Amino acid sequence: MIYLDNSATTKVRPEVLSAMLPFLNERFGNPSSIHEPGRLAKDALLDSRQKVAAMLGCQPEEIYFSGCGTISNNTAILGRARFVEANDLPKHMITTSIEHPSVTGPARYLESIGWDVTYLPVDSEGFVTAGSVKAALSDRTSIVSIMWANNEIGVVEPIAEIAQVVRDHSKAIGREIFMHTDAVQIPGKIAIDLSKLIVSALSLSGHKFGAPKGIGILFLRRLTNIMPIFFGGGQEMGLLPGTEALPNIVAIGEAARLAHLEQAELAARLLGYQKQLFEILSACENLRVTGPLDLSRRLPGHVSFAVADLEGEALVMRSDLQGLAVSSGSACHLGIIEPSQVLRALRLPDRLANGALRVSFGRDNSDDDAMLAGKALLEIIAKLSKHKAPSTAFSASNVSNHG
Repeated sequence: MIYLDNSATTKVRPEVLSAMLPFLNERFGNPSSIHEPGRLAKDALLDSRQKVAAMLGCQPEEIYFSGCGTISNNTAILGRARFVEANDLPKHMITTSIEHPSVTGPARYLESIGWDVTYLPVDSEGFVTAGSVKAALSDRTSIVSIMWANNEIGVVEPIAEIAQVVRDHSKAIGREIFMHTDAVQIPGKIAIDLSKLIVSALSLSGHKFGAPKGIGILFLRRLTNIMPIFFGGGQEMGLLPGTEALPNIVAIGEAARLAHLEQAELAARLLGYQKQLFEILSACENLRVTGPLDLSRRLPGHVSFAVADLEGEALVMRSDLQGLAVSSGSACHLGIIEPSQVLRALRLPDRLANGALRVSFGRDNSDDDAMLAGKALLEIIAKLSKHKAPSTAFSASNVSNHG
């Protein structure tokens, strides 16, 4: 099996597993206890907080550990919404039409209780512009939540430009607009420096960069106010209460250290695999790239496309039989093929959107994986299309790593 679904989840790194194992047996103390086992556990928690802060370019006290990216997103958005309501501030939120359900879900909930939510459209490649954000901002805006990179189509949004627009508008109206970004797909692929990227909050999930499932991160900039949406003990400064999952926290700390250390090298490798696969797929008829053609504006290692008149789930199942683990952006519900909201936001016709596929490379992949996957996908598409795949769809010269 060649695993090519790293945007969904990654394998736990051996170094990460080794780091967390002691905290599953001999170093089992509760960080809230004041005896020696508790103090050792507390030290490990603080060490992990420092490692994550180093990866993000922020202060350790700005890092909060959560159960996953979904919890981080909900805590940021709904926690800020509680603060807005408690202080009688305007109830307007701006987001986009291609957000993860853990952002659109809170947005829909806020609408149901009287908030005004603006869902910005994206262009045919999935981009939202800083200009469109600026046009949507008003004196009533209190929250902006725009993802940094999309898991389905690989688009990397101009988040620094957007954050600057929000910051400028905050100054103009004389109060803070809370700027949140879902950055779950970013670690290890794109450098993060929160001393320069001025967002209020940022969400991450450990299983996207070599840590186990069940651990996430919420960055909350110092002096930015949100109110808890969970209640219990005082852990994580009372914002995300509950006994800390220390083995997973140690794991995400080590994964963050490695991702920060290896980011440039890994990004270069992933770009190479990406270019190789796009080149091979350029021989395929009826294929359209979804997301950016310019690889400098796309997640490294991310390849997504749609094939006319095929079904994404059929492509996934055929790929599985050929030893390839990939994913689709369409799903079958009660016998009906339904494209995802992201593909619908690109305004793809159903005959294309129904045949969406995503290939996402990771650190354990190789050039051979890219070559073998490309050849296998060409064969699968040709068989399902009942004809060979001549070179007529898109030119590889249109897929570049230059702006």
